[in-house]
Amino acid sequence: MPIDYYKVLGLSPGASGKQIKSAYRKLALKYHPDRNSSQGAKQKFQEITIAYNSLLDHPEQVIKDASTYEDRVASEVLRKERERIQQQARARRAKRKKEEEYFNRPGWYDSILLMKYTLHGFALMFAVVAIVLPILLAIFMNPASLAGTFFFLVVGGFLMVYIYQKRSTWFRLGKFKTRWKDVVGFMKMKPVQATGDRCCYCHNTMADGKSYRIELLKTVDIKISSFGAMNHAAKYKNKIKRVVIPRSARAHYFHKLSSLVKIISITASLLFFPVDSILWRFITGMVAGGTLSTLLLAIVRVRSKVSYLLTTGLLIKALLWLFALYKISLFGPGFNIQTTGLVYIVVAGLLFFMDMVFDLVLGFFPFYRRMFRPLVKQGKILQSLYRDGYQNNMELPVYSVLFPLYRWLF
Repeated sequence: MPIDYYKVLGLSPGASGKQIKSAYRKLALKYHPDRNSSQGAKQKFQEITIAYNSLLDHPEQVIKDASTYEDRVASEVLRKERERIQQQARARRAKRKKEEEYFNRPGWYDSILLMKYTLHGFALMFAVVAIVLPILLAIFMNPASLAGTFFFLVVGGFLMVYIYQKRSTWFRLGKFKTRWKDVVGFMKMKPVQATGDRCCYCHNTMADGKSYRIELLKTVDIKISSFGAMNHAAKYKNKIKRVVIPRSARAHYFHKLSSLVKIISITASLLFFPVDSILWRFITGMVAGGTLSTLLLAIVRVRSKVSYLLTTGLLIKALLWLFALYKISLFGPGFNIQTTGLVYIVVAGLLFFMDMVFDLVLGFFPFYRRMFRPLVKQGKILQSLYRDGYQNNMELPVYSVLFPLYRWLF
């Protein structure tokens, strides 16, 4: 539909040239970019100028010029929209490429691939057991048990059919990128380009290894929204500081060795420590791993990289965990430890509610913020950030337990 230039200038069709000039002069004074800086003024000025020129100079071409103007505007809008879509597509491709590069690194890729192989092996084992076990129980124990275990028989049968259909690729999920030389090289002392900084973990040593990075955060604002009695939401606005700590190749090597000692200790305790409770096996492995790694670092005279995690708040929470687990544990002969049926309720309560109770009980005391400062003295930069209110992690359910554990291990 062509543009009505008379309407653009606020005139009736058939207005005289004098009326056109007068209307244009008023509108031009109102919308000229030098006099009007509001949004859309420039475009409005262009529209009235085109309308003025079209009506005054070439009245017989109004319809044609209007169509041309309309095409130009549509073309410009289409061009800008196309550019916007292309920019978004490029940003998505760049983000996807970055994520693929990150997860295709041997560390992530091989871990995910190992998990896939494990799940496929477990699925095959489950299918076999689900089919064979109900039949064996019916043959050797009680034929009536087949009625109660028939569900497992059906599930195992469907799963086995599914695995059989994919038998050619079931255990061909890909090749591991990590080679034996990479495994051996992981524990080698590999200096990188030396810097002018000194190592913060070894005395009188230059920082020629991979630096250690610590991320601290401080909550600067909390916005709580309420949409009814059972519908609330809280948004945290955090300020994040990333601290790069210079480290020598020697310190990096023994820090990796320390992490390996912790992982081996926990794994060995879960598999071989002679108590019934898995929780106490895990705790024993943590204690053993922490003790051995501390002795190792003390012998080689390398400071721990995770001493900043040890705060008064974390220590109190760890003691509460131990006390709660102790109260629901049964200590039998031969140092055996079992947990009662309350273990699931207690663990869920500690994971989801301890942080809230901790904040409610201690949050009003003036020393509350100091409870999240490290007990072991850190460097000047870290100490200043802790005094400024920064802390290691958000005191949120589950996260406040898993994050320190992850940093302590790796």
